[in-house]
Amino acid sequence: MLTARFPYFFDACHSEIEMEARRFRGSGSIRDRVAALGGTGLLRHVVPRPGALPDSRAVAVIRAALAENDPLDDLALVIQGLGAFPLSREPGNEAWLDDARAGCRVLAFGLTEPGAGSDVQAMTSFAEPDGDTWRLTGVKHYISNAPDCDLAVVFARIEGRPACFVVESPEVETQRVAGHSIGRILLDRSRAQLVSRRGLALALGTLDRFRPTVGGAAIGIASAALHLTLKHIQHRQQFGAPLATLPVVRLRVADMVLKLEGATLSVLHACWRRDHAAPDERTGADSAIAKITATEAAWEVVDQAVQLHGALGVDEEAGVEPLLRALRPLRIYEGATDVLKSVIAASVLESS
Repeated sequence: MLTARFPYFFDACHSEIEMEARRFRGSGSIRDRVAALGGTGLLRHVVPRPGALPDSRAVAVIRAALAENDPLDDLALVIQGLGAFPLSREPGNEAWLDDARAGCRVLAFGLTEPGAGSDVQAMTSFAEPDGDTWRLTGVKHYISNAPDCDLAVVFARIEGRPACFVVESPEVETQRVAGHSIGRILLDRSRAQLVSRRGLALALGTLDRFRPTVGGAAIGIASAALHLTLKHIQHRQQFGAPLATLPVVRLRVADMVLKLEGATLSVLHACWRRDHAAPDERTGADSAIAKITATEAAWEVVDQAVQLHGALGVDEEAGVEPLLRALRPLRIYEGATDVLKSVIAASVLESS
């Protein structure tokens, strides 16, 4: 338990939140998992009340616990949060938020386009007024949970400036990426409701709020890989003794533990900073550091796990290979490693 090992990062409430997340076991489709998460109340931590903000430390420990058991549970949880956050920052969206919190509606967060990934300003989707509503034209792709969503929070331009909209039951084309529920949202004069003309601020604010918690998911996946590895090397016999007796294997295990420990500390520090920062204080550099540190370290941990499992490491049924596939996108989603390095450099140069 992270709250037990690192109590100085947490408040009294966080231990029970982590225990609740560790007890959760989802199954079935994303829709099934969202409904189950809503039934336990875990979604309340990522779908805030209007005007409220998520507790980053709570979200991080929940994501770590869910991802350690099943990365799809983590995906079901966090995309509800990404979709709900812009709605929570503007009045009049209480009904949508209530449904998202209860797990009655599956949300998606539609920002990325074929020609606009990290460069949000390159967005080409646009909106045209149509009476009391709007019509959106464009394509969003690699949108997590899009094939299962009831409600997509999407971004499109009004007179050249990004705005935020809601599209109910959008047209979706499924994409195959790392075992995730992912797809393209096809906007062909699709009817939409305007959430806010402050689209860029809402999009970036959502990513800044959730970015450090991506590290929570990464350390959860890496913890699962380490657990499987320890079990394997203590039972697998090679040259008349368990693998765990070989010096080279023990050194690899030590490296895995070191990387996981450093990643965990970085993530918890960034989440603590976000929770204790003033509303207008910028903590983007801390978040970027945590996401890079955790996802890159977790990748090395899982890669070592694959190596120590030998042929079983690339066997889809052995347990380790799916973790590698689940982890790899985290080094790209919500800010690719190389892009976030520029955020860190800019922060350091501005303060020097």
